[in-house]
Amino acid sequence: MGTILEDVFLGTAEKYNQKLEMLARMAQPEKWTYKRIQDKDPYRILRNYIQYTYNRLDEEGKIISSADGKYRCMNTGLLTVYNQEIVAIFAVNEMSGKQPWFFNGFFKETDKFFTTNFSELPPLADYCNNVKDLIYDNTLELNMRKEHIIDDNFDRFIEAGYSSKELINVLLDAAKVTLEKKLKRNFKLALPFYYHNTETGENKIQLLAPLYFPGAPVKLALVLNKIKSSAKEYYEGVTVLPVEWAYMNSRLIVKPDEEWAKIMDEITSADEAESIREAVDMAE
Repeated sequence: MGTILEDVFLGTAEKYNQKLEMLARMAQPEKWTYKRIQDKDPYRILRNYIQYTYNRLDEEGKIISSADGKYRCMNTGLLTVYNQEIVAIFAVNEMSGKQPWFFNGFFKETDKFFTTNFSELPPLADYCNNVKDLIYDNTLELNMRKEHIIDDNFDRFIEAGYSSKELINVLLDAAKVTLEKKLKRNFKLALPFYYHNTETGENKIQLLAPLYFPGAPVKLALVLNKIKSSAKEYYEGVTVLPVEWAYMNSRLIVKPDEEWAKIMDEITSADEAESIREAVDMAE
């Protein structure tokens, strides 16, 4: 099992972005980048989505091969405006010293290039065994591990404009009250997130929920673990992520709720230097 970067020659950044542009136009309309980097990187979220969807499908053994072995095909999980499946096709790479596969492009399930080489659609990626884990249960209690949230993530609060731990403590209490009210009315605010620890191999579903600090735009998301013990079941807030990271991570599983799109439009500053995988590996 490999990653798309190890397995597939994607071409130059310019050529790959052209293919991503074609995919964005082919698929149902969606937010595929952050507002503040829209001009210089219009497909940041889409690029991440394709990369980690491939990695998950390869892990599950769901990337299919043509009968003659010359092509591989994956289901992107995206649909056209007419609800046709969109696939990505890779051809054997004849260039020595490169990845074993070459990225042909994105195709609809009715396109001749796909139907000529494949007799069936490749399956979708799966991220959990229990669909209930993907949905916030508002009957459960929500607790916060404040010492971990604040002390271990203080830099993220500073980047969001908060430098006093005492103030952050008060704001978290207020945000928890607001968040619980909103989640009771819209459970889709809590986005499912596939957590994979590259060091331990641990996989699990977490939920990402916006933190509504009073009088300020949302800049951070709370990472929730569902805790199951012999005594009770509840949610525990364990860390925070910048909302941009949260949105991009969650898009692997679902298209975020409309309120998340609004939150993203309000974001004007954050640190894009750190990679999305660093955010994933730091979530606990």
